Amino acid sequence: MHPTPSAAADGMPSEADLADHEQALMLRAAWLYFIEERKQADVAEALGVSRFRVNRMLAEARDQGLVRVEVTAPLADCVALEREAVAAFGLRNAVVVPSPVSADGTHAMVGAGLARYMSEQVADPAKTVFGIGWGQTMREMLRFLKPCPRPESKIVTLLGALPRSSEENAIEIIGKLGRLLKAERYYMTAPIYADTPEARYVLTGQQFFAAVLELILSADVACFAAGDMSPASLLVRHALPRGVSAAELTAAGAVGDLLGTFIDIDGAPVDHPVNRQLVGPGLADLRAMKSLVLASGGAGKVDVITGALRTGLPHVLVTDEATMRAVLARAGKAGAGRPRGDAA
Repeated sequence: MHPTPSAAADGMPSEADLADHEQALMLRAAWLYFIEERKQADVAEALGVSRFRVNRMLAEARDQGLVRVEVTAPLADCVALEREAVAAFGLRNAVVVPSPVSADGTHAMVGAGLARYMSEQVADPAKTVFGIGWGQTMREMLRFLKPCPRPESKIVTLLGALPRSSEENAIEIIGKLGRLLKAERYYMTAPIYADTPEARYVLTGQQFFAAVLELILSADVACFAAGDMSPASLLVRHALPRGVSAAELTAAGAVGDLLGTFIDIDGAPVDHPVNRQLVGPGLADLRAMKSLVLASGGAGKVDVITGALRTGLPHVLVTDEATMRAVLARAGKAGAGRPRGDAA
């Protein structure tokens, strides 16, 4: 005999009962679809629910990490590009994934590649502090990351939050990662940019900033994306200080940003006040960090990835095949990277 679920005093199921039922239904849907390879319509009929509800449960199962889709066979062309990127830019490692058929799938493809790399990093007991950026690639990474309880570890945001909530916000990203790892979370509770360079000086002089910057700099691994200058960039759309436009930054030579610092195609910070208004860690701070993982892809990111690699800052690059080929061509292939200093 199976134990019957507890019920509330009025005979109705409790909230816990309902939650358990929904979780069990989700797992059944995932099993039928992914393991038995049934069509969604067949799953809906078997469970007595609508096809729309099945679709929603499958998406939720992936988001919660209950389902992982892995392709374990490496593709020869991607592996060859990884080796070429390591040699050309002096990287420690590179992860190159196949390019999607549609550009809309780039974030998901690169996010899956980043998850493959970061799953090994977060499972390493020698690594206890992880720095995380934000954006669509980081969000997609969480869909594929292998859950690994690390209650002794710490996760810290690498820059401030967007002024409005979204799934790509630092607060949302670190919250979900914290739940996957069961780890402590630490936030940069400040805007990405101060109103003026003088205001930045005041903000960075506060105790909260010193404490979180110290934790960021101690990160065993820090992963983040690079932003371009298009409206697709969350930073360009939502975080630039009032009065600063993407057009004037582009005119100053910017091809994109690395954690809020706008750089040119050679990897040098552009001469614009916004770089002096950044509240988070600058390029000099990043140079002292142990392991920086840059994950970005897509035709619009070629210039900023090229500039980022020329800084000598990233130790690991995660991107897609077409982007990697374009970056190598843009940078002149072997020898394009700047010499890496000992601290980097």
